[in-house]
Amino acid sequence: MTHTASTLMPFFGLIRVSGEDRASFLHNQLSNDINHLPAGQACLATYNTAKGRVIANIVLLNRGEDIILIAAADLCEILQKKLQIYIMRSKVKLECMAEWGAAVSVPTSTTAPTIPAQPQYVLSTTQTNQIWQITLPDNSTIQIGKINQLPPLNTETAKAWQAHEINSGNPWISATTTETCVAQMLNQQLIGAVHFKKGCYPGQEIIARAQYRGQVKRGLVLIETTSALSTGATITDSNNEEVGLIVNQVQQGTITLALAVIKHSAAEIQLQYHNHPIDIKKCFFTTAITKNI
Repeated sequence: MTHTASTLMPFFGLIRVSGEDRASFLHNQLSNDINHLPAGQACLATYNTAKGRVIANIVLLNRGEDIILIAAADLCEILQKKLQIYIMRSKVKLECMAEWGAAVSVPTSTTAPTIPAQPQYVLSTTQTNQIWQITLPDNSTIQIGKINQLPPLNTETAKAWQAHEINSGNPWISATTTETCVAQMLNQQLIGAVHFKKGCYPGQEIIARAQYRGQVKRGLVLIETTSALSTGATITDSNNEEVGLIVNQVQQGTITLALAVIKHSAAEIQLQYHNHPIDIKKCFFTTAITKNI
């Protein structure tokens, strides 16, 4: 699959996890099966509170000698501090990779992006000249390397990547939306970020209960409006009652595209933001999914 030229994406930051206990430590903290992530491969995961709220969604790359965590840059310090608390006697070292960054690209295909039919627990990777490339489930890519070896920021390409992620139903949690949603509200169970047979981790009981007892009543929608939106802002109904929040947004000309988490019951009513109408273009949850999670 061919992709657009890459652009530096300042949204992302990196944390290096090293030490002989790195895999087992992360396995016990994150939502995916890190113990069985092969060297040279990548996966998705979430780091959650004890109440199952997503602190950050993460791309993990197992480089063999270490594991790299890729998450929102404004959450990296928070992630590092929270993980540091649980190291105790484990032989693990956490380091912020300030000289490293991430670049992104999107497929040139005009086919509308979709959520994969089956969860993708291992992501394909390539390595060229110290640059690692990871292909995400929606076929966009993330490349990581030293910032001076990555392409410069191209605003239009960055916006195209944001729009691709939004259209794909692939949300990215940042400091303004941290701890607002459980994993299923963000479709993390559908894209392979949650492994339900791996054992305990923070929030596991809540996330498992939500999966099997139908206790999640909110989900992702693709929305469109002519009004400017703010990440983390509240969406209301016509009575100004809260029904959801903005997770990601990007401006495209006079239109703003966004991913929002809303109440399932609000999927067929008129939504608004500061009295400006919002149109739902696509629901990423269905009646079947709603019943099962």
